[in-house]
Amino acid sequence: MDMLAKIRPELPASVEHGLCSRFRTTKSYCTSCAVVCPVPGAVQFAGQGAEITDACVGCGACASACPNGAISLKESDPQLAERIRSRVRPGETFRIACPRAEGKVDLVLPCLSRLTEALLLEPIRGGAARAEFLDPGCSGCGLNRDAPQWERALFLAQALCESAGFTAGRVGRIPVSVGRPQETREASESPNPRRAMFRAIAEKWKDAGAVAATEDGATGQKPAEVFRDAVQRHHGNPKRTELLQVLRALPGAEARSKSLPAAGLPFADVEVGSQCVGCNVCETLCPVEALRHREANGVYALDFYPALCTGCRVCEAACFHQAIRIRETVDLSVLFDQPSVTLISAPRQTCQACHESFLGEASEHRLSCLASGDRRDAIARRFFLGGNQSDQP
Repeated sequence: MDMLAKIRPELPASVEHGLCSRFRTTKSYCTSCAVVCPVPGAVQFAGQGAEITDACVGCGACASACPNGAISLKESDPQLAERIRSRVRPGETFRIACPRAEGKVDLVLPCLSRLTEALLLEPIRGGAARAEFLDPGCSGCGLNRDAPQWERALFLAQALCESAGFTAGRVGRIPVSVGRPQETREASESPNPRRAMFRAIAEKWKDAGAVAATEDGATGQKPAEVFRDAVQRHHGNPKRTELLQVLRALPGAEARSKSLPAAGLPFADVEVGSQCVGCNVCETLCPVEALRHREANGVYALDFYPALCTGCRVCEAACFHQAIRIRETVDLSVLFDQPSVTLISAPRQTCQACHESFLGEASEHRLSCLASGDRRDAIARRFFLGGNQSDQP
């Protein structure tokens, strides 16, 4: 038992730093996870982006809030989705509650903020007529700081229902009294506390062995990866993958246009201006591979995959030439159609003035060099015409 005490406790949540926008660029000021975390100090920011500390209580709000799917929990989204589907009764209402809600429910979660848009729609995917979430009010709960997150997820799930051709009422909340939920479950699903305890011990031993095998023996820490190597790898966004799978499987769904203001949403539409020089910084730093370039026969093209974009704005913040802009609205129907859009396609050339690469048709100079030349000509004209007098003859 002394050895068990020395095993490091497994945190309820972990971070895949390659998906964290704060890690991808210092110009990102994303604090989505920290804003909804109800426990002070449970989420902190360091050189590797977001970090989960020992203060974490595992409510799951941070994982739900992170648009890039950088935070994972002990029970993954696919595991929880499978648990939901196993309890759905086709044609009936599926009810989910937190431990403070009074009433009969199909599933009890530690906190409703654990739910993502995909998980909110999972009962509909399984054939339920409606998904209801029992709301006892969060004002008296110690985790009430994360309440805006599940309300936000509910809003997005209802908007996605409308984009799928359903009514928003397919997903909704029901005010209930504070009490204790009665969870309906099959006898075979009843947990065995003793078996669960030994399973947890075994998992801790396994995790401790893996840590010992991979850590540096001198410092006890994993060696830091070189940033330029880390950003070259693009990790798939598991959260968005789950959402797209759910939307594709919704019974009777027919994609319809549903536009929303893009500000604050985990979706976005992008446009690129003529300032683009094809440097590919946006593609490299994008955490979710929503931007990808092609180059053939001297022509450069940048493609955008709106169904993958999470609105993290890393591309907009990192573009030195300010060529990328996030549109003010986004149409949710792209999540169903999943098209790709060519943002820019132009011949790649070399500027005769500065010898830098740029994109353009017939000009021999970059726009910035042309502007600089125009300014020099204007200054020369003013000088020869008498100081600050007008250029006009």
